[in-house]
Amino acid sequence: MYLEYWGLKEKPFENTPDPRFLYYSREHREAMLTLQYAVVENKGAAMLTGDYGCGKTLLVRALIEGLDPERFEVGLVVNPPSGEELLEEVLYQLGFEGRPSSRMEVMRNMEELLYRNLQDDKITTVFIDEAQLITDEMTFEDIRLLLNYQLNDRFLLTVVLVGQPELRPMVQRIPQLEQRIGLRSHLGPLGPEDTKGLILHRLAVAGCDREIFSEEAIALIHQHTGGIPRKIVNICDFALLMGFIRKVEQVGADLIEELIEREK
Repeated sequence: MYLEYWGLKEKPFENTPDPRFLYYSREHREAMLTLQYAVVENKGAAMLTGDYGCGKTLLVRALIEGLDPERFEVGLVVNPPSGEELLEEVLYQLGFEGRPSSRMEVMRNMEELLYRNLQDDKITTVFIDEAQLITDEMTFEDIRLLLNYQLNDRFLLTVVLVGQPELRPMVQRIPQLEQRIGLRSHLGPLGPEDTKGLILHRLAVAGCDREIFSEEAIALIHQHTGGIPRKIVNICDFALLMGFIRKVEQVGADLIEELIEREK
């Protein structure tokens, strides 16, 4: 609706996990490199936590997109179920098309799949997003059992748990699993400079060639959102719409102040 008015090729502030729009703050870059290391070097288990709306899912999607499908077999489990259904979902996401009839058959199929990938010289990785939704410790125990598939010199499967901060104490209650997770990263809110960097990066990806948001507007956006990327994206999208409707030349602090008042 407002693309032509602002001179944009596409909408810059959509709340969808498009890796092109991932902005790398220091924390995001460190998390990306840590998870890449975990996956490429077969480290067995890693964990990424982050506050709500801070870009965990987007970062994971960017990481997966960057992996060579000829070398990596990747499964992504979103909103994981509990119990044996999680193991079945892991199998499905890794490309197994059968329907195991028992827990023993699930584990047998998992072993066959992992060894087949090994013979094909493929690295197998499973990302479990929103892992804090797992409600019972037996499911975490099943995840730990997946890490038992290994050779003398490498794991056959790397599991990356992704979730909100409450995931950490949940895992800590299971020492056998907690001790297996050697690599951990956390994403928090952005600072003022990174808030500006996020806005400018998204605008640049969308084809922007001018300053649409004033410095004062960006500062107010950071103050209002607390540096939470999802909140930043939401208010920026609304600001572009209202700026288009009112035919302003630039989104200023006055418009942002009005949008903030509307939220109260």
